[in-house]
Amino acid sequence: MLMTSLSVFFPEDLITEIISLLPVKPLLRFKCVSNSWNTLISDPSFVKFHLKRSTTSPNPQFTLITNHLKPLRGDYSFESDWSMVPYPISRLLDNPLATFVVDSYYLLDNKESSIAGSCNGLICLVGHSFTNMFNEYQEYWLRLWNPATRKISQKIGYFRELHSFVFNFGWDDSAGTFKVVASRYIHDGHTSEVRVLTIGDNVWRNIGNLPVVPLGLELRGRRIDKGYEYGCVVSNTSFNWLASHKNMSFNWSYYVNDMTVEDLVIVSLNLGTETYNCYQLPPVELPPEEPTIGVLEECLCLCYSYKGTDIVIWLMKKFGVEDSWIQFLKISYHNLQLGYHFSFLPLFLSKDGDTLVLCSSHNEEAILYNLRDNNMQRIEVKVHKTIIDHETHNSLCLTLAQGYVESLISIC
Repeated sequence: MLMTSLSVFFPEDLITEIISLLPVKPLLRFKCVSNSWNTLISDPSFVKFHLKRSTTSPNPQFTLITNHLKPLRGDYSFESDWSMVPYPISRLLDNPLATFVVDSYYLLDNKESSIAGSCNGLICLVGHSFTNMFNEYQEYWLRLWNPATRKISQKIGYFRELHSFVFNFGWDDSAGTFKVVASRYIHDGHTSEVRVLTIGDNVWRNIGNLPVVPLGLELRGRRIDKGYEYGCVVSNTSFNWLASHKNMSFNWSYYVNDMTVEDLVIVSLNLGTETYNCYQLPPVELPPEEPTIGVLEECLCLCYSYKGTDIVIWLMKKFGVEDSWIQFLKISYHNLQLGYHFSFLPLFLSKDGDTLVLCSSHNEEAILYNLRDNNMQRIEVKVHKTIIDHETHNSLCLTLAQGYVESLISIC
């Protein structure tokens, strides 16, 4: 057997170390080499080791997850497919202008309409349908998709409700399980209902309502057909939302004149304990456009427009410690060559700290900004389902780009 032959020259630990550096696609081929290789690559310990190596890779991926919508003739419905293109960060920094045709290996022919999130190599898809012509009730279900292994689960987590939900997907490190959180705005109480599904249990559990309401929760719940939108940030095994003590069921500009920065908090749901904490924002002036939160350098960050002249980014250097906020960057809109009518979300900072990747809150613009020479480049990466797909609308989900790593994790 090949493993036995190799073991004569190389210790098994060294063989494991070497092949753990490989992408998933060739690893799956190597399972056919011999029974011993199949056993090694299928072993849960190796799967975890490979995932750890992927998440600490010196050349991380900026994964291009795309929704391909093609109108069907004769009615108002669409064919909907998802695809994934692994794209090294280093390559993006060198060439932000690129066009791809999807490798069919990473194409999912599936009619689910949105993505709840990405975690440890799995993507959680949300399917929904209306139960009658008045669109009163919605039926929801989930599927787990591993693009690297080309596996997709059966429908799980089915439920039926009157009002729209927003879904988020993450990992509970304390229990070693995936969890999905479904939340919705409750109109008559300025609060929100929250349900949690532990993958494997297939039972939704109601937990305590969020103490404050995330900004735009009602609007995001009504726009599930648009796919994943930013709003929830995964940091330190928790879900984090920018939220308000006031009733803000519409848009930011409608309420901003009646608010102060003290009305805003970051509300955090710990996936292990399923309890909430609220954190004050740094001492900033209330911006004219809705601020955003993200993750930079493994720290929770706040990004906002300062008087319509600059983008300012603060970092919470120690998660959950309000005194650890520091002002990290201040960038002129003039240098960005962009208008200030959009909020921006920081996605990635290069290893040398020179280049920042930003995308607009509406996923319409993305840029590379060089902090050393104050130059910017627009990111114009396009992903096509096929070589000729003129009738297909290809929507690149930039807000998911920094959260995916390939893995051998099973979808069951």
